[in-house]
Amino acid sequence: MGIVLDKITKIYDGNTCINGISLEINDGEFVTLLGPTGTGKTTLLRIMAGIERPDKGRVFYNGVDVTDVPVQKRDVAMVYQQFINYPSLTIYENIASPLRVSRNKRFSKAEIDMRVRANAELLGITQVLNHYPEEVSGGQRQRTAIARALTKDAQFIFLDEPLANLDYKLREELRGELKKIFRGKGGAIVYATPEPVDALSMATHVGVMQTGNLLQYGPVLDVYHNPKLVDVGAYFSHPTMNMLKSVLRDDGNRSMLIVSDEVKIDVTGLRDRLAESGKVYLLGVHAYAISLHPTHERMIPIRATVELSEVVGSDTELHLDYQGIKLIILLQQLVTIEIGGIVEVFLDPDRFYIFDQSTQRLVAKTGQS
Repeated sequence: MGIVLDKITKIYDGNTCINGISLEINDGEFVTLLGPTGTGKTTLLRIMAGIERPDKGRVFYNGVDVTDVPVQKRDVAMVYQQFINYPSLTIYENIASPLRVSRNKRFSKAEIDMRVRANAELLGITQVLNHYPEEVSGGQRQRTAIARALTKDAQFIFLDEPLANLDYKLREELRGELKKIFRGKGGAIVYATPEPVDALSMATHVGVMQTGNLLQYGPVLDVYHNPKLVDVGAYFSHPTMNMLKSVLRDDGNRSMLIVSDEVKIDVTGLRDRLAESGKVYLLGVHAYAISLHPTHERMIPIRATVELSEVVGSDTELHLDYQGIKLIILLQQLVTIEIGGIVEVFLDPDRFYIFDQSTQRLVAKTGQS
């Protein structure tokens, strides 16, 4: 059982924000709606929760049509991007508030206290229970909002970019904690975010959205390793997937995708999946699949200019220019490389995604014949 969306459409001022999306979310799943700002993630989340009503389509909870059921009568909880708490209530009372106003069940003082303290301990805010929101940090205020959602013990919890207003360190901490907290919870979690790392680090399933459309949905690793479209591969990657334009050429018994005089990918074993010679394909490669040192003898060396070197946590992100082609490399180490300098890097011919440039669809992956 869980949530089913059937051809959901939402239109604002003549513009289609959600375009006929159908989706099934099962109990026990942590689903991330992933996409840049303005793609309809929050709108779809609010429709699922009952805060907004679709113009077309139906929403089902556990097989029951709840499209016209107001949010107050649904077994849901919501956490927002903003630190939404009641300023005149202590952290304790903020967490307890859903239980005190519950229309479905009356909770005893002892039960309220037990739930509040259990969830405060889970979120690491026991020490600030007697404080007011203005007296605690942003991270503690957002932990309070999450604890309030958990205290309600709703079957479905919806989170709208809850980590967006936190600094890098706090986001890293809360990602790890949320994964542990929600792992053993029943029901379903739906989490909207523009950050691919949120889906990669926490979710069981991901739906990649673009301009109101659901481009691809499925288990996180399946979508990550098998993106059906260029836009899915490029966006659902951290950092973004590199795309290299190539041309298919047949030479006797061999077929090659040619990017440059140096970069030629043998696709003879994949020839039956490709079109005629001269066809243009995009070669996608993840940032971590490009390295400073070869790992096997078939790796392709190229020399590129360093445009940016940036430390991200414990990793280093290099932005390179190779014959006018922009490349991003993610190194799982801290290195210092001079901006404007030339660096030799290595491409693995077995780790490319081959997309048809005209249809934008994945047609094959190298290393698989």
